[in-house]
Amino acid sequence: MIDDKSKPWTELGGEAQAVVRMGKALLSAGACTYRVRRCMELVAASLGIEKLETQVGLNELSITLFKQGGFRTQVGQVHSIAINADKLSKLEKMADNLTATTAADIEHQIDAIDARAPFYAPWLNALCAAVACTAVGFLNNAWWLVLIGVFVGAFLGQYVRVKLTVFRLNPYLTALISALIAAFIYVGIALPLSLLAQVPSNYGAGFVPAIIFLVPGFPLVNAILDLIKTDVTAGLGRLAYAFMILVSAAAALVVVSWAVGVQPDPLPLPALNPALHWTLIALTSWLGVSGWAIMFNARLTGALTAGCVGLVANLVRLTLIEVESPPWLAAAIACFIIGLLASWAAQRIGVAYATISVPAALIMVPGVAAYRALVAFSDGDATALLTNSSAAIFTIIGMAIGLSIARILTEREWILDRRRPLVNTD
Repeated sequence: MIDDKSKPWTELGGEAQAVVRMGKALLSAGACTYRVRRCMELVAASLGIEKLETQVGLNELSITLFKQGGFRTQVGQVHSIAINADKLSKLEKMADNLTATTAADIEHQIDAIDARAPFYAPWLNALCAAVACTAVGFLNNAWWLVLIGVFVGAFLGQYVRVKLTVFRLNPYLTALISALIAAFIYVGIALPLSLLAQVPSNYGAGFVPAIIFLVPGFPLVNAILDLIKTDVTAGLGRLAYAFMILVSAAAALVVVSWAVGVQPDPLPLPALNPALHWTLIALTSWLGVSGWAIMFNARLTGALTAGCVGLVANLVRLTLIEVESPPWLAAAIACFIIGLLASWAAQRIGVAYATISVPAALIMVPGVAAYRALVAFSDGDATALLTNSSAAIFTIIGMAIGLSIARILTEREWILDRRRPLVNTD
């Protein structure tokens, strides 16, 4: 029950709507569960709410808020998730700077953030994705002529993907169509070039990098953080979503592999001068991370900063692998560095932590190994399946260890659950 004299139902309902609106806006932009809860609590506190209970999933949430002896439950659902780093930063900044306000004012501020157009046109978004995929191709030892096919295939695949999001097409079907376009175009360019150069065995190395723009980096990294934070429902939901995107893209690889006979086999290191090779690794690491950050609609300052963080971390990871450290341990140390640097940099340039940490970590997400494992599964190649899947799983575990330790050290409230009333009710 609620005392109508102290708080009309309609006003409490409006406040609940504003809190849910903040949660939905964050979920639609790709925020992790902890950030969604934290921002909703800040909004509730600014409205004088005494207590807030929340349940957050992949694309739905429910809240119950309490004030002056009354309560209200509100649910919300997000119909599409489009990673938007700028929106995340603006929403977090808005929540951090709220003072006593009204539900209508909060809705107005969220409307203004939702109305912001993307920083980059679809062709520029696709161009940056193509640069990132080409960088991954180099890091996976693809031959330079083959990288032309990676660039063109990734560009057209991502461009189609961006255009299809306007129609709210099923995300898995979107991933399948985009991967088919990227893979077929890659083969159509890389195979003739390889034949002309009389090294046809090399063109398979760029097969997976051409569709690596489809690796669900934000859901995968956020799933890891959710599970560590014991937000099991949301974490498992994000893992399932990420897995289905991977399966959809891998299905396209299987179709193209069957149609043209290409296999995504790894290649040895190219015969380059060591100094030149490491210089190119540093450059491609920076380009890859910066390209992904722009693809996620990060503003230029955040994207370039993420590139610098990713460059440092990836050089550390590859150096450790070079001295025969286990790949999972190298990934853990690199992600620990990412977590520390991202926390420090995000506060200084005024962007969300995920704007820097996720693109920087994405350069070491074992997307190539995961795709190769799924292709091997479809081919019935048990040896390749076991080799690639174990490499992917242990690398992800290492990343989880590194990111979680960094978050514990840089954000104490992230690991301590101190739920209490939002306002002083004495």
